[in-house]
Amino acid sequence: MKVYELIEFLKTKPQALEVAFRLYSEYAVIQKDAISIVTACEPRPDGWIECKRPDKPKQDYLMFPGN
Repeated sequence: MKVYELIEFLKTKPQALEVAFRLYSEYAVIQKDAISIVTACEPRPDGWIECKRPDKPKQDYLMFPGN
């Protein structure tokens, strides 16, 4: 995906979402279908985001790929 393609793609997503990414140790070219909206826990003070749990507040994120 080229930068201009990413910009156009992001214009189609809700603008108030926080952006997150999955951690990974290798590189890969981002594909549009690898970017998704996911529901997970609110961020912890250190910035980490836990998977959605019934006992914690949750919110949606625009999630970039990783592992």
